[in-house]
Amino acid sequence: MLINNDLKTLDLTVGDVFSQNPRLKARNVSVFYGDNKAIDNVTIDIGNKEVISFIGPSGCGKSTFLRCFNRMNDTIDSCAVKGEITIDDENIYDKKIDVVPLRARIGMVFQKPNPFPKSIYDNVAYGPRIHGLSENKEHLDGIVEESLKRAGLWEEVIDRLDSPGTGLSGGQQQRLCIARAIAVSPEVILMDEPCSALDPIATAKIEELIHELGNDYSIVIVTHSMQQAARVSKKTAYFHLGKLIEVGRTKDIFTRPQHHQTEAYISGKIG
Repeated sequence: MLINNDLKTLDLTVGDVFSQNPRLKARNVSVFYGDNKAIDNVTIDIGNKEVISFIGPSGCGKSTFLRCFNRMNDTIDSCAVKGEITIDDENIYDKKIDVVPLRARIGMVFQKPNPFPKSIYDNVAYGPRIHGLSENKEHLDGIVEESLKRAGLWEEVIDRLDSPGTGLSGGQQQRLCIARAIAVSPEVILMDEPCSALDPIATAKIEELIHELGNDYSIVIVTHSMQQAARVSKKTAYFHLGKLIEVGRTKDIFTRPQHHQTEAYISGKIG
């Protein structure tokens, strides 16, 4: 299925870009750094309670596109985003949109764990406090406990909630950052190579967590690991030189890709 006639001139296969129950919609999105076009006319849906992986060679634009979904590219002066991205049919690039509550609705976990220089408790409590989500201390305690439990970290830190979050291991820090993201009850979680700095054991715990969280959240994960994409996601999108080349069910992308560039990447001919 092609999106429109313009895609034929780009020699794209694309595929299943649309979802029956989308939470996020991107329509004809292009991203520029000055005169350089980093993302070229991408259209895709992110389904409700769907885990989708973005894969592709280094520098293909997958992380740049991911950051469009919660306007993280706003922090780069030379960056301009064209096209439309909506959450529940609300244009997130409308001038009336306040990015602070937007980033609560669309949380982000970065490549390198980045806990605040605060206690474990205060790392998780920070979002609910600034967004006014807790009614009192008891309620806030419950939010912190539940978030740490959902991130698979509660049993490991229950006796040291007042200790610095930066004192945890790398894998624990990343799960703390996930707990911090879900503490504000987001609708979507963006993950930018969340396991690239972790060892195999910590990576396995994060992947198990992604499986569990996928029952309640839409999750978009950028990964350099095709094996990880195959393990955690229901859908996979392949990017090349800023273009969305193909998207479909993960099993189909890895076993019978429709585009020659996807096949070349999957088979290791390009990387």
